[in-house]
Amino acid sequence: MAASKLPNKSFTLSQVLDMLDLGDHPDKPCNIVVIPQNEKDAVLSDCDSDGSDMDYEGETGHLPARLLNAYAEPLQTDHDRNNVISDDDLPLTTPTPPSTTTPPPPPPSTVDNEEPTASTRQRVQSEEPRAKLQVVKNKDRVFKRSKRPATAVIPKHIVYSPNAAECVKQSCPNPMDVFLLMYPPTLREITIEMSNLYSTQTKDKQLYLSMDELLTFYGILITSGYSSVPRRHRYWSLDSDVHNESISDSMRRNRFDEIMASVHVVDNTKITDDPFFKVRPIFSELNQSYKVMPFQEWLSVDESMIRYYGRHGCKQFIRGKPIRFGYKLWSLASSSGYMYHMEPYGGSHTLLPETGLGQGPSVVLGLAEQSQVPQGCKFLHDNLFTSLALLDEMTKRGYGSSGTMRQNRLFDVPFKPQKDFMKLPRGTSEVLTQGDKLLVRWKDNNIVTVATNMEEKYSETSVKRWNKERRAFDKVPQPKCINRYNEHMGGVDLHDLQVSRYHISIRSKKWWWPIFAWSLNSALVNSHFFYRDVMGGTIDLLTFSRIVAQSLMQKFGTKPLSQGRRSLLAATVEDQARFDKASHWPINTMHRFQRCRHCDKRTTYACEKCKAPLHIECFKIYPWTVEKEIRVNEKANKRKIEKSIKGDEKQYNGL
Repeated sequence: MAASKLPNKSFTLSQVLDMLDLGDHPDKPCNIVVIPQNEKDAVLSDCDSDGSDMDYEGETGHLPARLLNAYAEPLQTDHDRNNVISDDDLPLTTPTPPSTTTPPPPPPSTVDNEEPTASTRQRVQSEEPRAKLQVVKNKDRVFKRSKRPATAVIPKHIVYSPNAAECVKQSCPNPMDVFLLMYPPTLREITIEMSNLYSTQTKDKQLYLSMDELLTFYGILITSGYSSVPRRHRYWSLDSDVHNESISDSMRRNRFDEIMASVHVVDNTKITDDPFFKVRPIFSELNQSYKVMPFQEWLSVDESMIRYYGRHGCKQFIRGKPIRFGYKLWSLASSSGYMYHMEPYGGSHTLLPETGLGQGPSVVLGLAEQSQVPQGCKFLHDNLFTSLALLDEMTKRGYGSSGTMRQNRLFDVPFKPQKDFMKLPRGTSEVLTQGDKLLVRWKDNNIVTVATNMEEKYSETSVKRWNKERRAFDKVPQPKCINRYNEHMGGVDLHDLQVSRYHISIRSKKWWWPIFAWSLNSALVNSHFFYRDVMGGTIDLLTFSRIVAQSLMQKFGTKPLSQGRRSLLAATVEDQARFDKASHWPINTMHRFQRCRHCDKRTTYACEKCKAPLHIECFKIYPWTVEKEIRVNEKANKRKIEKSIKGDEKQYNGL
């Protein structure tokens, strides 16, 4: 690493220190200028984490996370600068730190005049090589049988005020406004633009989709979640058992079919190798709009599944999950179920950074980095994600971390053998410490191992467990860290549960439709959590969904001028009532615009039972039995045939 090349690239201080540790030293001495992040986001001071600069002078292993992640630029020393160029000839420029959401710029392309597209830039950012994090193996760690680990320097969780949620609360929004806040205007405008473009490209006709029609379309989809029918066209049927007046009075059936056939969020002519290219704007826009809610102290990281049984390269199968087949999402949610960030799993195309710690730890660190979680938050995750190296890195970044651990990640950890530990009575625990980490193994129905960096000392509480022999509950000691894990873990599962309650039932054959429908349900669930926790609402999710759907259809829908034709089912039911030969009486309905079933002239009279409009004179002639109906139809058909023959004879004689 030559000193002349250093100023041409952007690095963090952690990357520069890793280069120096690997022996990649510059040719000449140079200064390293560090620009910390904004002070309002910082909780620690610029000094070492131990609070003493003098004791650890030159020791880079004790720097806080905000300095290690800060922008660093190597510069020449004063001696070299004086020997090369004068100070008056130097440009007066100040290095600007990059945005927290934008990674350093990629290296220049080999083609000078080629401008990468937006999708190409996104792929380059996700695949940009990063400095691998240092992994300490278990055999190189020193474990102690102590109940008091070293104190980890984790800042206190702070929610700054005023925040976006408080500003929204001042405007006193109703449920529909909260939903439109979570499903942002930018995403709706993209949907309108791309849907109209797709219709022009594939059908050679304009769709002319407007914002009012799109919002009405959303309202119909949400309604299908709590009021479902076997086929979506039944919503517009005039049959009383399936008719939905709110849907049929807001949009015509054919118009709904046109919108559903053309709805899109991307331009198909600009496709990339991203397997989720069709729905990428949905995730990016929702991840931004969900940040309106301030981060809670307890966060959970887990997998979400979107049900899908078709064919797609990213379809996953997870045994034991409520949804076994579908698309997998890496999700970050609060302990109450509010979703903050989600990233679809696409194998090597997953847009999460590779840290070198393995897939699970990389997901936790990537979600925390992309969603810009403030320091002081505490992460909970299951055994897919937890490792001791992850806890080390989370401590450096100022996060608390706790999770269960798999047995194959506990090699060289001096716990008792599993077979011996299983013979001990229920409630037995074993405690180890390694630095600021606490490792606890506890015997319940099975063996549970939890690692955490948030405990100052080991403590226990009591829980109830059923005793088969005594047929009564026993009080069993339980480690406090496991009790806290059970209390706050499961936020992602809670969000999935709420989404599945009233999920959109209208289906399509397009592979991306389940993701599109899931995004509406997810935004609706987040809107309900926001309305409940911030606005102080007390209504349940079903009532909230009904208010949102009805408000969208009534405010933005357009009532059709006329109804469609009568269905075959209605005609069949009327005929069955007509032929029963009982209680048929003519009444004056006072409706002027009715056509007599017999003479096809206007009348105000109709049958009281089967509602067939008939004159008083036609009432006696009208066929009230199946046999008479058949005879009348035969006579009518015979008259039509005779009339047709006479017409043909006149035409022949005229020739």
